[in-house]
Amino acid sequence: MLDFEEYFLILQCIVDVWLLFQRIKSLKNSDFTESKLFFLTCKHEIYILDMKSYFKYFDVFKFASCLLIVTYHLQSSSTGDFVYWWRHVRDISLPMFVVFSSLLFWRRIRWDEHSSSQLKHYVKRLLSLMLGWSVVLLPFWLHNFMTRHPDNWAVYLVPKLLLYGGCRGGYFIMSLIYGTALLYLLHRYLGKVVPFVLVFIVGTYFDLVHQDIITDFVGVRVNRGVLDTNFLCFRLLFYMEVCVWFIPWLAGKLSKLNSLLWIGVSLVVFVALCAVKSDLVAYVAILCFVIILGALLYNVRCTELPSWSVTLRNMSIVVYLLHFVVSEYGKLALRRFAGIDLAAYGPYVEYSVILAVTLPIAYLVAKPLARRFPLVKRWLL
Repeated sequence: MLDFEEYFLILQCIVDVWLLFQRIKSLKNSDFTESKLFFLTCKHEIYILDMKSYFKYFDVFKFASCLLIVTYHLQSSSTGDFVYWWRHVRDISLPMFVVFSSLLFWRRIRWDEHSSSQLKHYVKRLLSLMLGWSVVLLPFWLHNFMTRHPDNWAVYLVPKLLLYGGCRGGYFIMSLIYGTALLYLLHRYLGKVVPFVLVFIVGTYFDLVHQDIITDFVGVRVNRGVLDTNFLCFRLLFYMEVCVWFIPWLAGKLSKLNSLLWIGVSLVVFVALCAVKSDLVAYVAILCFVIILGALLYNVRCTELPSWSVTLRNMSIVVYLLHFVVSEYGKLALRRFAGIDLAAYGPYVEYSVILAVTLPIAYLVAKPLARRFPLVKRWLL
């Protein structure tokens, strides 16, 4: 026979089991369950740990890409195989800079949160950078713009500022702003696959048309005054797109590989494909090489960035925006006051002289001036 206490314990166990089943049932019907809360908490901790790591070599390759961008604006003429090979090496620079810049932004975005604070901060940061350099370089870019449009410069000034920014080279910053905002909206409301396919079709078409690799059979190319539908935002849009999720996903697949070794292998394959001497094949080679390079370097992390890496990062933007002034007005000053035509000495000499002037100024702005004057760091770096 069971006594009263034993009957009570059995009854209590039955009640506890019934309450447990009711709790499980309520969790299944709930929109925000404790299991989801636990999952989101773990995901948040992983996000925090990921944000405490830094990409070790991103700043090195961003700096190298800025040095290559300088070659776009050389006035020296060359012929033969040098032009072909150097053109394709140079064409890596802008996509490479876009990829490493975009990856730094998209890693901060959390799609499980409906907040646009990171995007607003990113746009605000780029606009302040554009405003700072537009003010510093105002005498140069405004004089150049008024010379190109002497009769109606005031009419064209507004679309120029909206599409390309103020200073020369500002089109790249504006492209990052427009492209990032567009991709953020597409992925927020359309998911992963649809924006990826859409941007691949539109972005690559604009880029191939701009490089005259294919004919503009759709008829989208417009170039009137400063209104150009092939401006940089469209041409580099797919390189921004692959940074949203494709390169991080590919980096996970390649995480067990030796990154530096496979970068060398990818470079060899890239050179071999360019040797075919087909512009379309070279375009595909550049696209694949930049994506694989970004994925391999995505896995190379460190817990603290060395000071030289931060210096190279700050110097990159200065070299990019300042070399326009050195290239145009520096060579003009040499021609007028010293009678030296720098372009006549060939691309090697011209390139070396431009870097010899630009790099010390870039280091001065990025290091001593940034330390002494906080406004320099806030508006120019």
